[in-house]
Order: sequence, then C-alpha cells, then structure tokens
Amino acid sequence: MISEVNLFGVYVSPIVLDALVAIPLFVVLRWMLGKAGILRRVWHPALFQMSLYVCVVCVIALRAA
Repeated sequence: MISEVNLFGVYVSPIVLDALVAIPLFVVLRWMLGKAGILRRVWHPALFQMSLYVCVVCVIALRAA
C-alpha cells in the first residue's frame, strides 16, 4: 500500500498524483475523440468528458496498486 507523499512539507494522498498524471492522458484522449467525431454524438459532452477523466484516473490508480 502506498502511503502519503511528502510534497514540500505537505502530505498529500497518492490519488492526487494519479489525478495529475491523468490530465495529459485525458487531454490526448479527448482530442482523439473530438477528431473522430464521437464528442458530437454524445448527449451531454461535459458529463461524458468528466466520466472519461474519472475512468482514466481509476485505471491509473488501479495499475499503481
């Protein structure tokens, strides 16, 4: 189990680092989905993008465990 990470004297949860790592991956994935036209076909694009980001964070967190 990964314990807290000391970041300049402040202890943060490891999920924060996973969320930061997920941002560039999410941006690339969102760009690819936009180019493919999938984002125009979903009912609520903002909700879809948020759930996609959560899925990316969860995959990264599960791979680290």
